[in-house]
Amino acid sequence: MELGFTPTLSRLVNEDGFTLRRWFCGLPSATPYCQAGIFHGENGGIPAFRFYDKAAGRVVTCNAPEGVQYIRDRIRAPGALADGSSYVNLLDGDASTVAFTVATRERMSVYRRLGGTRMALLILLHPLRVLRMLFQGVGEWLREEWERARGEWMGRVTHAEGIFPFLRIFTNVVVRELQTIAILLDVYLGVPVIYSTFMQYDELAHHFGSTSRFALADLRRTDARIREIQRMAQAAGGRGYDLVVLSDHGMTPSVSYRVRFRESLGTTVQRILDGDAFRTGELPIQSLASFAQTSEYAPVGPRVVDSVADVTQSRSIKRSLRRLGQWVRSRYGIRELVLPEKYRVSATHGVVVTYSSCLALVYFAEDDARLTLEDIAQTARRASLYDALREHPGIGLLAALDSLGVHVQSRTGRARIVDGTVEVLEGANPLEPYGADPLTVRAVEALVRQPNAGDIVLFGAYDGYEIVSFDDQIGAHGSAGGDQVWPFLIAPDALGVANEQIDNARDIHRVIMTRYSSSNPAD
Repeated sequence: MELGFTPTLSRLVNEDGFTLRRWFCGLPSATPYCQAGIFHGENGGIPAFRFYDKAAGRVVTCNAPEGVQYIRDRIRAPGALADGSSYVNLLDGDASTVAFTVATRERMSVYRRLGGTRMALLILLHPLRVLRMLFQGVGEWLREEWERARGEWMGRVTHAEGIFPFLRIFTNVVVRELQTIAILLDVYLGVPVIYSTFMQYDELAHHFGSTSRFALADLRRTDARIREIQRMAQAAGGRGYDLVVLSDHGMTPSVSYRVRFRESLGTTVQRILDGDAFRTGELPIQSLASFAQTSEYAPVGPRVVDSVADVTQSRSIKRSLRRLGQWVRSRYGIRELVLPEKYRVSATHGVVVTYSSCLALVYFAEDDARLTLEDIAQTARRASLYDALREHPGIGLLAALDSLGVHVQSRTGRARIVDGTVEVLEGANPLEPYGADPLTVRAVEALVRQPNAGDIVLFGAYDGYEIVSFDDQIGAHGSAGGDQVWPFLIAPDALGVANEQIDNARDIHRVIMTRYSSSNPAD
């Protein structure tokens, strides 16, 4: 706003009397956890963007539809979007109309999740927007190639996902245009509640930095779409919409762990285990060998074929396409050969490591139960891994359950959290770099106590400005430290959010979303 990238938001705050405030999103500072809290007021059992279910023996990743559906299937509370619309969200919030929404309460085809025939008709009814999408798509690709080449030449760009240029065109051009069209139609029709995620800034901020020119400049487009939506809300009259603009988490500048230490976190864990086994003469705990065999992106090709089959009228062609989809699924997928490693898990399930930006979770998967610090200490190899991770300069905090509470430790000290109170056991308070305030302390304790949290929870090292990201990112969120736990909220003054206590995404559900729920008698 200060730099002039978002004139519409500036006008809302400076001229129209809207309230601008920050709020604390809780941990993990990631969209699945926060969106579940916003829509349902329930976000337990979501310890990270990627985590491991010991009982099921599977990695749950929210980059894959089945991972988000795993989360959706475990939410029991009703959603605030009932009788409304959900666009470009991970969860549907019980919305009646969805488009580009990953997981829904009722099973539906990929075609329907992308908006179905309704979205196809919207495209046909707006040929000028489609033409604009084509021109913008070409421009976005040229811009991406220029920025990538310039960054590589200047030594600033880390290894990026091989399909990121195509994702950038799809999200920054196609999706943003289509979601805006759908919202405008809904407002015209008087749909009672509409929630849509403009996720373009988040993608660019991960790859170029949260305050980069590339990410900030893209906000102009989103700001222009918000202006369109507000104009339609004012012109349509009738229902009298409230416009609320918020982020579900913040972002902290980061440096790639792989770039700084010349290996991934999974490779570090494997190296530690192999070295320990060499010293003792025992077989190492196996953690190697997942990413070449199983990829969260592998089903992309088959899903595209399945979607085409869903809309094909000819039965014979439909059958042929489904057979083709099965054949592609059995032999091909977009593998981690062209994508950075996201997690490591072995065929024997010895140690599982999942990365979620600057948050990582380590599981000793050969034990079905959650391990405490005392359990880890009883096995020499596990204790050795814990000690080595504690001393690694890329890791700033280790957290685990112990017999009395949540134990947190760094290279400079250790402490215990019990019911939101920190007792320093040795040296300096390890939470100091990330925040020793009551909100952060309670959030760290709640995160470690989450079902399916790792036996060891890792935060990337944080120097007060830049945090280490276990993914290849230069803008990160997921743990604590910096602005990643402090999203913003812009709302009409009449909603009275200025003085509300908002200490978790669940509070957004209470303070804002329940006002528009179909079950609210005051609706």
